[in-house]
Amino acid sequence: MATAIATTRPKRYALAVELTGYCNQKCGYCYNDWRDDKAESSALPGPELVRILDGALRDVEFDHVTLTGGEPFARPDVWDVLDVVKGHGLRAIIISNGGLIKAATAERLAPYRPHFVQVTLNGPSAALHEEHVGKGHYEATLSGIRALSAAGVNVAGCIVVTRKNAAHVGETLELFASLGVRSVALSRYSPAGYAAQQIAELLPSRSDLLTALSQAHPFAADQGMSLQVTMPVPPCVVDTSDFPAIAFSSCPIGTEMQEFALGTRGELRNCTLHTESLGDAATTSMAELVEVPVHAGYRDTTPAFCAPCPMKAQCIGGCGAAAVSVHGARELDPFVGQHVDDALEARLVAARENQGSFVPLGRLKRPRPEVRP
Repeated sequence: MATAIATTRPKRYALAVELTGYCNQKCGYCYNDWRDDKAESSALPGPELVRILDGALRDVEFDHVTLTGGEPFARPDVWDVLDVVKGHGLRAIIISNGGLIKAATAERLAPYRPHFVQVTLNGPSAALHEEHVGKGHYEATLSGIRALSAAGVNVAGCIVVTRKNAAHVGETLELFASLGVRSVALSRYSPAGYAAQQIAELLPSRSDLLTALSQAHPFAADQGMSLQVTMPVPPCVVDTSDFPAIAFSSCPIGTEMQEFALGTRGELRNCTLHTESLGDAATTSMAELVEVPVHAGYRDTTPAFCAPCPMKAQCIGGCGAAAVSVHGARELDPFVGQHVDDALEARLVAARENQGSFVPLGRLKRPRPEVRP
């Protein structure tokens, strides 16, 4: 009598699906190096995207799916994607700027029961928020948050901490609290992808981040707000034990907490900030792609600066995507490098002294990476 051979799907933490390269905002900190400012942004056709995502969720057991972009709600068939996620018994996290969300959108979204919709505010005023994202978006974002909350959709906040707004994090958290938002990601700016062009203007210093964290900590410790620093903060820069009520994280690539990114052409990448493709999900099973050795060996590379550090295996030098965008290789995260790399420091100082806002630092424009066969 033949014995059945049990097969199990590989388990992975999360899959981020970039629905479109288009966004109605023009954020200086956007990592999306393949962003497309045309409303008819090139992206996978709806049926092809649904086919790839359905296959991915059949092949791999993901804890959840994150829908991102660009702006997810700029894509009219976002509902078809949500149907696929729901059909596999999963709930989505949605990363949105909130500006396209009206009452009808929020009411239609509510039955899908997303874990939350994360919406970013970068300051307590229109002037400061719009200095980061472009004119005319502050009130639309506030309106989107209110519409989601009114429909019973859980809203999480995000503050991209930069040189410009680090001293206003406390006021911004007050604004989120007034909107009923109790969970906020403190995503310190990382110059990966397109955002590398804004490094001189936006990269916070160690002192900037300490200011932001000092303002934020009482909201978590005394007011019960859930605060997470979602970008790597190397321990050589900040002693996270000084802020025990705030959760910190490090780069999850190559760990059980990795979130793979499915790009707008069907390419799979190590995360949303990285540009190198692991392969084409349109022609290769997701189970095969998540087993490739590229991500498994990612943590084997650490910058020379980190060699004597006992935490290097956990930290791996900070954000590798930012290092590649700024230096062209897996060197030290510029957030750390600005304080120990004399050449980078001089480059930043010169740009800040001699030029105006949103200054490219001479980074060559890279074409979108080719999908490896």
